[in-house]
Amino acid sequence: MWKISVKELINEKRKIIEDIYAIDEIELHTGTYKVVNGGFKVKLVLTYADNKILLGGYARGYVERPCDRCLKISEMYIDGIVEAVYTFEKKITHKTEELKDLSNEILITDDIIDLEERIIEGIVSSAPDVFVCSEDCKGLCPYCGADLNEEPDHKCDKMEEKIDPRFEILLKIKHTQEG
Repeated sequence: MWKISVKELINEKRKIIEDIYAIDEIELHTGTYKVVNGGFKVKLVLTYADNKILLGGYARGYVERPCDRCLKISEMYIDGIVEAVYTFEKKITHKTEELKDLSNEILITDDIIDLEERIIEGIVSSAPDVFVCSEDCKGLCPYCGADLNEEPDHKCDKMEEKIDPRFEILLKIKHTQEG
């Protein structure tokens, strides 16, 4: 499904692919996560022009991931952008020019283009580094680990125990101001 014949694409000039990229889990830069809802909805447009194949599209879906604040498993939405330029001729660049040229062209060396690598690349590069289950997630108590979403009025007894003696004066000032 995700392998495209180069010859057919050159003859057709343009091809649109819409399908589900069905995988059980995906490895992101923050860990390996379960893919939910059947996979990622993918739409790709391939166009042959100027002796190059241009690829553009998206891969959208959900993975189960723990919230970085409260550690509850939640669904994280990923809206991956899939882009690539495939070329038939390798550009000759000198070492001094390599850093200036960010065209990221992929040399076609076979009669088949495997789009799965580009789909995964789009998903991984679009996944956020930090994920919270909701914008107003309060997280966990840093002293005892209580979920502050479930206990909004939580007062931790262990807070007093872990005060650095050098900061005791600040705690006294705080209590004086609170009344």
